[in-house]
Amino acid sequence: MWILEVIFAFLLIFLEEALHFLWFIFPSRIIQKILVFIMFGRKARIVDPRCDMNFVELTNSFGYTAEEHFAQTQDGYLLGLHRIPPKDSQRVVGVVFIQHGMMQNSESFICRTDKGKALPFVLHEAGYDVWLGNNRGNKYSYKHIRLSPKDDAFWDFCIDDYAVSDVPAMVDFVINATGVKKIFYIGFSQGSAQAFAGFSVNPQLAGKIELFIALAPATLVKTLNNPLVAALTTSRPDLLYLLLGKKALLRETLYWRSVLASQFFVLLIDYCLVFLFGWNTKQLDPKEKALMYSHIYSLSSVKTLVHWFQITRTKRFQMYDGNDRPVANRGNYSTYLIPSYQPNRINCKIAIFYGGRDTIPEMDFLLKSIPTNSFVHKEEDYEHIDFIWAANASERIFSKVVELMNQSVSIQPHRSSNQF
Repeated sequence: MWILEVIFAFLLIFLEEALHFLWFIFPSRIIQKILVFIMFGRKARIVDPRCDMNFVELTNSFGYTAEEHFAQTQDGYLLGLHRIPPKDSQRVVGVVFIQHGMMQNSESFICRTDKGKALPFVLHEAGYDVWLGNNRGNKYSYKHIRLSPKDDAFWDFCIDDYAVSDVPAMVDFVINATGVKKIFYIGFSQGSAQAFAGFSVNPQLAGKIELFIALAPATLVKTLNNPLVAALTTSRPDLLYLLLGKKALLRETLYWRSVLASQFFVLLIDYCLVFLFGWNTKQLDPKEKALMYSHIYSLSSVKTLVHWFQITRTKRFQMYDGNDRPVANRGNYSTYLIPSYQPNRINCKIAIFYGGRDTIPEMDFLLKSIPTNSFVHKEEDYEHIDFIWAANASERIFSKVVELMNQSVSIQPHRSSNQF
């Protein structure tokens, strides 16, 4: 069995290197232009220059100012933070921190064609001091005081590290920089998972949060849509390490993003979303996909992916299992039990926004795990990424987020029973 696994891994590597060689030999840009014209004809559009902009450039393109800051974790990572300062520093409604999902960075929240469709800009216009974080290892947090990204040790991190180190470092930095006692925390997908984990084990950290808003929340998650891939990824964590290594996860995505024409990259991402998750992306504006998909990916660790698949297989929102060696026919017996995170222990107020067509989170588990006075909103026809990218997200989600935050500010310490 192990021989077949090794052969399969080498075949994948060989195929990828062969494609690299072909792109190097042939004039790929010219070939792509011809293919794009043949497939799309006059519908082939000029590439939006914002596809290649960084966070500051994207923010400036909408007429706003962006600041860059760095927070150091207790284990030496330098995390990049972005700030969109308030319009009137004398009349700040509140301070809000926004955290991205898995394999993303802060750009994912502002890569829209209209500023009214981007959550950070909506919050800025509402009078908030807006901060966005970046997890260790991604585009803006690619630095360590001792380690190099070339070292395996640099990529030896998972959800536990985000929860115990990254979230506290970034939250404390924002609080110290702004001088407030509490901030709002908005987490998308994994950005909510690391908060559920971090706030549940660190009451002092949760005490610094005025309101925790989880968009497309993730704690316990379902298996992938494709049964073959799901079986492969959840049965053998060591096989994942064999196939993907122990460093950055799917680094070659950046390569294909650079060599593929935007129209082909959109088709590729659309196919992957259907193949892995069963999403049809009908809520997204097709004219925005090239821009959004250009900013959809940033580096993370293979260990983080393995951690998520451990959670999927064990059906527990648990810490990483460093001794994960599945044994055939062992049933539920094990010589040890990995500690799990307990969202019901979180002592800050929580608001949940989830989708009826989201195939990732196990919402029954989460809804039973959070405090009973939490705010819950279900958007029936929303998939996972719709909560930041849907064409109508501003009206259906962002407006409600701002309303909740404004009520939290204006009526504290007393809150309406039908909201919290």
